[in-house]
Amino acid sequence: MLESWEKVIDPNFINSELIGTAGAEKIVTITDIDYAECYDEQTKKKIQKQTVFFAECKPLVLNKTNAKTLKRLFSSNDDNPANAKGKKVRLVVESIKAFGKQTDAIRIKEYSEEKCEGCGNAIYPAAGKGIAELIEISKRNCGGKQLCVKCMNKYKEGNKNNE
Repeated sequence: MLESWEKVIDPNFINSELIGTAGAEKIVTITDIDYAECYDEQTKKKIQKQTVFFAECKPLVLNKTNAKTLKRLFSSNDDNPANAKGKKVRLVVESIKAFGKQTDAIRIKEYSEEKCEGCGNAIYPAAGKGIAELIEISKRNCGGKQLCVKCMNKYKEGNKNNE
């Protein structure tokens, strides 16, 4: 019998419920990537797990998906986790299928300070394109404006209607 919810939801680490439902996000700054002591439900013992620490909230235990994202964003050439220190990322809640059931999970995503001239929102990677590439495409195809994908599509539709 489960004695406490503390064994399921470790109060020392962030979880999706602390951010919100699917689609919710939180912008955070990485302060460190190191090991932290966690409770392992299978062995019923405390173990050390790779963890990313943030200035704005509790740390996040790294899974393979988030570790690969951090490597892609900050250490693709030299494989050094220290490259991520001081960098901002978005923690995004996504609905995923894991172990045969739908659940919410935190995914680390790229953070951008580049703003869309159409809606004012941040420009993020989309359709397999990075931020810089999307801005270049936007400026080339949308009258020199820096637009997000959604606004690029609106611009394109508006120009179709004017032809």
